[in-house]
Amino acid sequence: MLIDAALSAVLNVLVLAALPLLGYFAYHKARHKRGAREILIRCGLTVGETRYIGYCAVFALLVVSALVVWPPPLQELLREGSAWRPFAGMGLGRKAVAMSLLYGVVKTGFAEEFLFRGLIAGSLSRRFAMRWANLMQALVFLVPHLLLLFIMPEMWLVLPAVFLGALFVGWARIRSGSILGPWLAHACLNIAMGLSVAIRSATAMP
Repeated sequence: MLIDAALSAVLNVLVLAALPLLGYFAYHKARHKRGAREILIRCGLTVGETRYIGYCAVFALLVVSALVVWPPPLQELLREGSAWRPFAGMGLGRKAVAMSLLYGVVKTGFAEEFLFRGLIAGSLSRRFAMRWANLMQALVFLVPHLLLLFIMPEMWLVLPAVFLGALFVGWARIRSGSILGPWLAHACLNIAMGLSVAIRSATAMP
């Protein structure tokens, strides 16, 4: 199961980050004669203004605290097709921690933040006013999450939270010029969700 999780994480990074980066790099190198460092900075692969990393850390702490106090219904999270189903019954062990790190830091945290905030939000922010660029990138990020309605229709209230979270990390990316803060926030949220499902499902099982 851990090997499958690692392969899935690598595949996600390849599809959502590595291939788009190669295309973006080739385009800017050929069309605009930009250097590698400038291209990486445009993608958000830079430290940027560090205070926004702090803002994202506080945001992550607040959201994770809310998940602890008001955890989402476990039954829906364990349905077939749910991203959290692989964590079922694991408890708080090394495998659960490793899988949550792979899922939160690599598969979703880096891959999705690079694509949606690094490339999409970054490109939009250079063409539109910040508020419109941020709104558009959040809407783009929301679209694939609408698939949640097919698996867990009862959890439709999660979608406004996804949208608002995307607005926050989009704002942090555009203002800071970096995906580090958004990556941190996204990773912390998904790590916490994975561990929460692993612990709660193990406790609930007879």
